[in-house]
Amino acid sequence: MHLIPKQSRTKEVIEKLAPFFDLDPLWATAIAMEESSLGINQLSSTGCKGIFQMSSIAMKDLLQEMEKSDDDIIDIASGLAFLHLLLKRHKTIEQATDHFCDPADRPFYFAHVSAYMKVFAND
Repeated sequence: MHLIPKQSRTKEVIEKLAPFFDLDPLWATAIAMEESSLGINQLSSTGCKGIFQMSSIAMKDLLQEMEKSDDDIIDIASGLAFLHLLLKRHKTIEQATDHFCDPADRPFYFAHVSAYMKVFAND
């Protein structure tokens, strides 16, 4: 199958990430191809969006499941997705961190996060 560059990049990302979620990369890629042509058609007439055409109901279901589940993969993936969104929206790690934490914690939160980043960088 001939893919355009955008589709090839999307396929590569799915193939790299799917194993972290214990998913067959071929299955995940095929779903994305069926849903959005691997990211070419990311908005449907039904309001579903994105590479996997997730509806607001599906996202709500995912978040509700996360609340009652001990599935670390869902928790980690959701947290990483939210951090990605914050960084995209606020442009710097410091500003994104300020919007991740409770406003009352802002005076010290970034300093704590920065300290942990230094510790992990030296591990």
